[in-house]
Amino acid sequence: MTEFYGLPNAGEFWHGTNLLHFILVGLAGGMAFLASLLHLGGHGEARRYTLWALVLIALDLFVLWAESPARFRFSHVWLFLSFHPTSPIWWGSWGLALSFLTAGLLYLGRGPRKPLAWGLLAFSLVALAYPGMALAVNLNRPLWNALLAGLFPLTALVLGLGVAVLLKSPWALYPLRILLGASLLLAFLYPLTLSLEGRAHLLEEGGVIYGLLLALGLGAFWKKSLAPWAALLAAAGLRTLLVAVGQWQGLGL
Repeated sequence: MTEFYGLPNAGEFWHGTNLLHFILVGLAGGMAFLASLLHLGGHGEARRYTLWALVLIALDLFVLWAESPARFRFSHVWLFLSFHPTSPIWWGSWGLALSFLTAGLLYLGRGPRKPLAWGLLAFSLVALAYPGMALAVNLNRPLWNALLAGLFPLTALVLGLGVAVLLKSPWALYPLRILLGASLLLAFLYPLTLSLEGRAHLLEEGGVIYGLLLALGLGAFWKKSLAPWAALLAAAGLRTLLVAVGQWQGLGL
């Protein structure tokens, strides 16, 4: 997932499993964030959400491993044996791994609960932030700009809260709608932040789907029973579409 940085003529480099990662990492980061807050608040559902976080993080890490051409050489271990604080993927790898470690200790009841919960909160925030940052810093792709650094964490939290509503947690619906509304606002403003060429490409390649996803997200404010499904599909769809369409280079490159 790192070979495209600095390669202005790499073409499309992410496909099905990679796009799945951008959904799973949002679910994993969002669920880990919710679990940390529940532990800090002494909520009775904390352990259940910690298990969900562990499963989603493990599934996402497996997808990352499975999609790599070097999966049987385990060459991605360099991410954990090197120090690259300027690399969002380095931060994301450590954020996911340490989220899994702290969530595992919390689930097993090993170690001091409050410090571990604070650690899980910090590491989950890193996992939430890294996908959007990884896109925003890629200057070779004009559709990936700084706005994605805000849109991707918001949609990740929407994914986590959407699952929470489906799990019948009564506290999840209100923040789901608030964060979904903020996500839809950024998604509405996003085309306005692009160049004319970039906006034309977005509209040509995914304009209809983009509009349908925005309309679908608004459906979460209609009926309570539809809210989690509309939110999940809109958030996952926006993340996937912006990654897929954003691989375009344009500008004559």
